[in-house]
Amino acid sequence: MAVASSVSKFAALLPPDFADRTVQEFLREDIPAFDVGGAVVGTAEASATLFVKSPDVTLAGVPSFTAVFEYLDCVVEWVATDSDVIGGARVPMATVRGPINRLLQGERTALELITRCSAVASVSRRAVDLVRSTGHATRVAGTREVTPGVFRLVEKYGLLVGGADTHRFDLSSMVMLKDIHIDACGGSHSRGRAQVHRAVLI
Repeated sequence: MAVASSVSKFAALLPPDFADRTVQEFLREDIPAFDVGGAVVGTAEASATLFVKSPDVTLAGVPSFTAVFEYLDCVVEWVATDSDVIGGARVPMATVRGPINRLLQGERTALELITRCSAVASVSRRAVDLVRSTGHATRVAGTREVTPGVFRLVEKYGLLVGGADTHRFDLSSMVMLKDIHIDACGGSHSRGRAQVHRAVLI
């Protein structure tokens, strides 16, 4: 395969500070003080390869994975990009080069991000393909039931890469009144809608 750009066509949708916020928060959590293992291995230049270990995976999370290692002064070269469907197992996806202690510092964080994102994308793609195979124009959409914190955007990104509708990101994105909202409005749908219009005008 030819070397692909590390910039996914979906990456432009992410907030400008997404990479920095995500990377710094996760690395700070994983390395709150001394990295003894990193001191043991030293800073010699090394390389590592990212493989897909399961078949039929929709790759997603390239920007997040890349951001982790770029923050640690490493270089990532991709041979695939977001939305590529990987048919086999043990297929190389990317090579990371840099100081060996930096590779090890970023390994777990980068893998967690791309694994979670790719899992969401893979399941989403299968659901979308299943619906399309029936000939219906129904859209497959995610819900607001996502992992709190920065993983919210990671999982929604995976939905998008997998071809599903991201629906709403949070309570501010759109209005969706459930039965409990209508019950709180005395069981009246019209009263609920009136309250919505009043809130929007505010």
